[in-house]
Amino acid sequence: MTITVFGFRAALRILFGAPFLLHSSLFPLPSSPVSQGDSVELRAARFYRGAGGTLVDGFAKVPYAILDTLRGAGGKAAYRVQISVRDSSGLELTSSGWSQNVPAEILRFAHASTVEHFAFAAVRGRYDVEVTVIDSASGRRSRATTSIEPYTASPFASDLILTSGIRRALAGDSVPRPGEIRKGSVFLVVATRPVLTPQDEKLYYYVELYPGRAARAELTAQVRATDGRELFSAVPQTSNVSAGGGVAASVLNLGGLPPGSYRLTLDVKLPDTTIARDGEFEVAGFEAAALARGAEAAAPANRADTSFASLNEAQVDSLYLPLMHIMEADERGPYESLSLVGKRNFLRQFWTKRDPSPGTPQNEAREQYYARIAEANQRYREGGAARIPGWRTDRGRIFIRYGDPDETLKRPQSGPTRPYEVWKYTRGRPRKFVFLDDTGFGHYQLIYSDERREPSRSDWEYMLGLEAAADVKRF
Repeated sequence: MTITVFGFRAALRILFGAPFLLHSSLFPLPSSPVSQGDSVELRAARFYRGAGGTLVDGFAKVPYAILDTLRGAGGKAAYRVQISVRDSSGLELTSSGWSQNVPAEILRFAHASTVEHFAFAAVRGRYDVEVTVIDSASGRRSRATTSIEPYTASPFASDLILTSGIRRALAGDSVPRPGEIRKGSVFLVVATRPVLTPQDEKLYYYVELYPGRAARAELTAQVRATDGRELFSAVPQTSNVSAGGGVAASVLNLGGLPPGSYRLTLDVKLPDTTIARDGEFEVAGFEAAALARGAEAAAPANRADTSFASLNEAQVDSLYLPLMHIMEADERGPYESLSLVGKRNFLRQFWTKRDPSPGTPQNEAREQYYARIAEANQRYREGGAARIPGWRTDRGRIFIRYGDPDETLKRPQSGPTRPYEVWKYTRGRPRKFVFLDDTGFGHYQLIYSDERREPSRSDWEYMLGLEAAADVKRF
């Protein structure tokens, strides 16, 4: 067994204050069957961030057995995840939600599941976390809950994360692969309870150390059966940890363990104290491993979306900002707090749930929307010192939402009347929009619409003038 210790304070940048959620709805990845049955499973791990702050990483297993197939969808299924965080009084502090599609090919495999990851920052107190999975076909709700108590002082070590894979982030490698999250300078495969197979018998752990001063740490890993019997004890490993803290990431080869449930206990010995952290894992048999490999092979389309992987933060932000025109209420808020990786994942998830043809290389809704953004920028950019891009103007916004009008009335400046335009839509539900250039410099403002979701000025007729207002009504 080898132990690698990485410095983490410079690598991890977390914001604190009121709790917030940043979710990374992972692309569905099947897991091997486990013995706990088909129910939503929730695990959480705490990481100290100083000044009374704690970062909580949550992992929710969603077994596909709780889903029904969608009618007329070719055997596919879908679900929605809702995360709620409440304080000890029951007050909901924050919530988030997102949707996922599950291809029919994956549903063929018994006990296949996926893991959804979320995270939030917390201060002192107690928090109740609830994960609700809503089956899109039946409306059935499945829940899992847990309570979290943030650290009030440095705990010497974080909670333990067990996983079936850890890899170091290399130069230029800043994007987690599907099914991974990034912690500092390493990537971890997400799991509520990792499952080892005869083909992959390695178990990895991740723990952060906070000795408070430079110290030598001795770490000993032990594997125990469910009845507490010690089955395996690794040779103790020692590492020097700086006063700023560090991360211990290690791997154990556990070949030969029979199928079943196990617990790994990690003893961390520091000069003045010894602490223990533990976690659960599973060992599956050959049949389960074969099913898992088959399920993973059945979902290549879900694991291949790298649409935003090569974009820098400015480019990602430029794709996010125009989404305000079509964004749902529960999608607003978390983006600004995300890392670059989180922002990329947000965009992937945003467009995944709007994809009219899941499982194909193209996302027609995304391509059409961004094409309309480009068209709005070309047509409706407003010049002058403001330099407002077309998608941010009122005319650009209406074009993006509703497309080209069926009829247009344009009135350039003539006498006392300032320039105005009227757009009329006759296909579907009739709509009318009136834009006025109140400044005389080409900045058109929406002053009236009979579409109730769009703003109107109560004095729009006065702004236009009686003659122009009558012209608009006749059009």
